[in-house]
Amino acid sequence: MSRTSKDLRPIREPVPLPEPRSNVGFALRHLMQTFRQLVDSTIRARGMEISFPHFMVLKMLAQEPGLSGAQLARRHGVTAQSMNGLLRGMESTGMIMREKHPENRRTDAWFMTRSGLRQVTEGGEIADSIINRMLASISKADAARLAELLNECAAALQQTPEPKRGARASVSHRV
Repeated sequence: MSRTSKDLRPIREPVPLPEPRSNVGFALRHLMQTFRQLVDSTIRARGMEISFPHFMVLKMLAQEPGLSGAQLARRHGVTAQSMNGLLRGMESTGMIMREKHPENRRTDAWFMTRSGLRQVTEGGEIADSIINRMLASISKADAARLAELLNECAAALQQTPEPKRGARASVSHRV
């Protein structure tokens, strides 16, 4: 595709774009940003040493002790370099510690310490209170159904290959 000088001119008027049939993606992003901001601000207000990313790393290590930095990065959705910086900072505060990986000499296995356990426990109480506040206006059945639907959506995305670049996908939405 060749570019002409017209292609490089700024567009100064609003451009009407087709709107998605559903704004689920935007709603999910807004919810996650709001949730993360509330967790972070509440943690800071209590004078805790952790942030939302610290909390998520600790939660993952509570569930799967001994994960490598690369595994944590993939589960957290960040680069290995970003995760490495986060892990080193958490190690320096004593929340986590590393040991040589039992199967791979070139990597480390990460473990939560008792100090990290205290932080993730208190952070979990904060997150739970915010989730309870979020779900207070809907029934328990609706909250359970919401979780079920979100898990189904995540599973569908994990099973469906992404369309090839340049290909147009036809998408049907169920609301």
